[in-house]
This record gives sequence, C-alpha cells and structure tokens, in this order.
Amino acid sequence: MRQKVNKSFAAVAFTFLMVVLFTHILGNVNAFADEEETPDTEVSSKYYFVKDSKILYVGWKSYFSVVAGTGEKATISYRSDNKKIATVTKEGEIIPVSKGLTMIYADVTEDGVTSSCSMEITVREPYSKVTASTSAMTLDSDFVFELKRYGHNSPVSWELIGKDYASIEAVSATDCKIHTLAPGTVKLVAKCGNEKFSFDIKIYDGKGELFVISPNSKPYNNYYINNSTYNSKTKGYYLLRSYLERLDTLKGGVLVLQKGTYVVTNTLCIPSNTTIVLEDGAIVRKSDDTGTEALPPNASLFQTVSYSNAAIEGVFSKYDGEHDIKILGEGKAYIDVNNLICQGLAICHCQRVTVSGITFINMNTYHFIELDASKNVYIKNNYFFGCTASSSLKKEAINIDTPDLATHGFTQNWTSFDKTPVLDVYITDNLFYDVECGIGTHKYSDSSPHKNVNILRNTFINCHTYFIRAMNWETPVIKDNNFVLTEVPNKEKIMIILNGAINPLITDNRFENAYTPVSFYHWRNTGYGSEYPPVYNKLDSSYAAALKNNYLVNVLNAYYEYYDILDDFHEDSLHIYPIDGYSQS
Repeated sequence: MRQKVNKSFAAVAFTFLMVVLFTHILGNVNAFADEEETPDTEVSSKYYFVKDSKILYVGWKSYFSVVAGTGEKATISYRSDNKKIATVTKEGEIIPVSKGLTMIYADVTEDGVTSSCSMEITVREPYSKVTASTSAMTLDSDFVFELKRYGHNSPVSWELIGKDYASIEAVSATDCKIHTLAPGTVKLVAKCGNEKFSFDIKIYDGKGELFVISPNSKPYNNYYINNSTYNSKTKGYYLLRSYLERLDTLKGGVLVLQKGTYVVTNTLCIPSNTTIVLEDGAIVRKSDDTGTEALPPNASLFQTVSYSNAAIEGVFSKYDGEHDIKILGEGKAYIDVNNLICQGLAICHCQRVTVSGITFINMNTYHFIELDASKNVYIKNNYFFGCTASSSLKKEAINIDTPDLATHGFTQNWTSFDKTPVLDVYITDNLFYDVECGIGTHKYSDSSPHKNVNILRNTFINCHTYFIRAMNWETPVIKDNNFVLTEVPNKEKIMIILNGAINPLITDNRFENAYTPVSFYHWRNTGYGSEYPPVYNKLDSSYAAALKNNYLVNVLNAYYEYYDILDDFHEDSLHIYPIDGYSQS
C-alpha cells in the first residue's frame, strides 16, 4: 500500500513540474513577441495576400495590400515585423521607411476564429537603371535606349557625343533613339538625378543584322556540330561558314571576328550585302589539315560568291554576280595564306567590293587577291607581305585577270567564262613588301582590255620580279607611288612593265635603285592563251610627256623604253624618253 502511495505522489509531482516548466517556456517566448498585443492565431491557407511579396522604395509610394478569401463579417488587423523598415496602417497601407527586409502580417478573425497570413516587403533606396542598351550597331539602323526609374521620377537627359556618326531623338520622358549615319564610335551619356550612365557604341561599316563571334564561338544555331567532318581541325571553317550562310539567308549583314586565330581549311563564300570585320588581333589562317579524308581542303580561302550560287554552274556573267561586299580590318588584322598553295581572296563578276585594312601574309604560287570581271572595286590601306617563290616567278600579290577557259585565268565553275575584264578599280594607299610581284596581269583575253585601273599612293618595296605589269589595260593611272629596291640590282630590273597598254598615265611616282623604271613592249601569251593575237601599246603625246614627271633616285637607265613593233616579221624599234622634268639624286 505504501508503494502505491509513493508512486502516485511521484506521478503528481512530475505532472506539476511539467506544467510549471511549460508555463515558464511560454513566458519566455512571449517576452520576444512584438510589443503590440496579438490574439491567439492559427496558420491557415484560407486567407492570403494577393501579392506575397512587394518591393517599395524609401520616400516613395506606399502600397495598399489586399487580403483574399475573407467573408463579409471578417475583421482584419495588420502588423509589421519591423516598423523601422516599413509600417502598416489599420487599412492595410504599407509605408516604406528605410532600406531592409520585413514581413507584414494580416490577422483575420471570422466566426470567432483568428487566422494569419503574411507577405514579404523589401524596401530599397531609389535608383535608375538602363534596361535596354547596345555597344554595337550597323549603318542606317535604329536602337532605342530605355531607362527606368525606381522609386523616383527625376528628369532624364541624354547626350550624344559624335554626331557626325549618329543622331539622337527622344521617344519618351525616359528613352531615346539612336540612328546611325557613318562608321565610327560615339558615346551616349544619360543623366537622371545624381546618377550618370555612359555607353560607347561602335558603328560598323555595313548594314543589316550584326553577328559578333570569337574563335571559341559555336557555329550559328549549332549547325554542323553533328556533322561527321566537324572536328578540332575544321571547327573554324564551319564556324565562319555557318554565319556566312546565315547572312546569305538574311540577304546581308555584318560579321565581326574578334581577336584570335580562325583556322580555315576550306573555301569561305561571301554573299551580297555582307561586311566582314576583322578586329585588332583577328587572324584568318589557312590550313590544309582537315583531320579527315572525307573533307579534302580547298585551294582558296575566300570567294565572293554565296554558297547557294557557288553550287550553280555558270551562274554569273558580266558584272551580275554578288555585290556590295566589304572585308575590313582594324589594327593588326591578318589573312594568312600560311605559305600553302592557295588563293587568299577571289573576286569575280562583282560590283562594289571593298578590301581595306587587312595584312595579307605568306603567299605561295597563287595570289593574295585574284580580281576578275568586276567593277567598282576598292583595295585600300592594306599590307601585302612575304611569299614562297613560284616556278614562274610572275605571281602577283594582286592579279587582274579574266574568266577565260583559254588562259585558265579563272576556273571556278560558277563563272560563265565570258572573258569580262575589270572596270573602275582603285588600288590605293597599300604597302607591298617582299612579294614576287606587286600588281599585274600575266595572261590576257582577246578584245577584252581592263579599263580604268587606278594605282595611287602605294609603296612597293623589294618586289622580286616586277612591281606593276599592265597587260592589255586601257587608260590606267599609275600615280604618286613609291617604287623602292633597298639595293641596286645587279641585273636588269624593270619596275613597271606595259604590254598592250592604251594611253597609260604614269606620273608623279618615285623610283629608287631601279635598273629601268618603265618599259613598254608588245606581248603575246605563251602557253595557255597563245592562240590570241599579240597586244600592242599606244602612247599619245600627252601621255608620253607625263612620263617625264616622275622622280628617279639612283636609277641606272634614266629613261623610259618604248618598243614599237613594225610588223610580225621585223624587229622592234626602240624609242627613248629621257628625263627632263627631274634630276636624279
């Protein structure tokens, strides 16, 4: 009996102890509650804030919260977890106070039961943000810069620096539109309250959609990645090809190659209305290693023809091929033929082509630029350097030729081989150094003279065989150029050769260390094209007089040779035009 009494007493004592302890804990918990008295509540999903979170701004607009799920007889009381960050009125209006994060509670009493719901309030300092911007645009394009104000309505102003290249127009109280006018770089500055934003915008010399890639980029839309011939050796080729095909689909645009080396194994075809920009440090380098027998390499790097047209035999004639193509380099931008037997750039049946700012290096057997059957071509501010000697020693850095099966002048299947000559070509302000030959023609087509080839303000240094060869050219202009050998030649060296040139204007040039500066003589093709009759020079008196207006430095034969054939069975007669206008130095 005593044992039972003791056990019963122990049970009562334990129960009493638990009640005291539980009451003590509750008292401690209540000690940390909000200062406001709150009724007992239970968490319920029946009631909820329409927004479970909201961002407000210091000193800016308040927010009227809305609790959903309540009946007509429900009463709501609101409370803030931290009144230093945000307060809430009895109507549910939330007022931001200072930067931070807090919770707002709504206690809903309905049918004698009180339930609670909450929403998160973030309070920030007011600020502004440019939400739409760009750093690159093409010509004749528009872009709207958008600025959004958060927590304030300070006025916004925009300023454009560089108005020769773009114009600016306000499109709203906060946004402006930029319209591009010319290639270059502009700066756009936005001011809003105490905040300032600036943007450098580069305007590229081309129209249409803009693509900017690096050697690590993937092909457009991941094309070719699953191709059996896509590998580490061909990825550069497929990268550039995919974007050029995309530009063909878009009817043109601008492709920018950022700094790095793009190794290319096969021909890259350039469609109309396309600009390719090689930025400073970009190198397009030819390789013959495709890493697979399924894809043999090609012997040309770039051709001015779209991939779709390149597949059509004889698709082009005259000047009706691709048009409005630009290849532009910035800083040190290279096209490296890599001493492989390969054409750097083939231009044929084109109109309005520009090649500028490119350093072409390491020519072998073929040409840096093959220029055929095209008009309005501008080759300017380029550097042509270095070569592996060919068997003929007559391979020009820039070869001017015709698509002609008889001469093998241009043999791509997409030409109609119609012997179209070039027309209105301007080769200006370039440097030719240590190349086999500078500019010229070494095969001609019968009755298809090249017309209006202008070679102006170029510098030619140490060309191995000749500097310029004008074969079957009509009214060319060779003016204001420098022709230099760093050593006096120990054998006959002619800097400018004219074979079948009609009234060339050769004036105001400087010749240094030449054996003979200029020599005219008739010519007939040898080998391919030998079935054509010979071509003869024609030099009217005014053009002959202009020959005297050149400057000679250490030239062995201080005169110009002009051989005039009498007929097919007699030797040439030699006319010499001595130097009258300038003395040697």
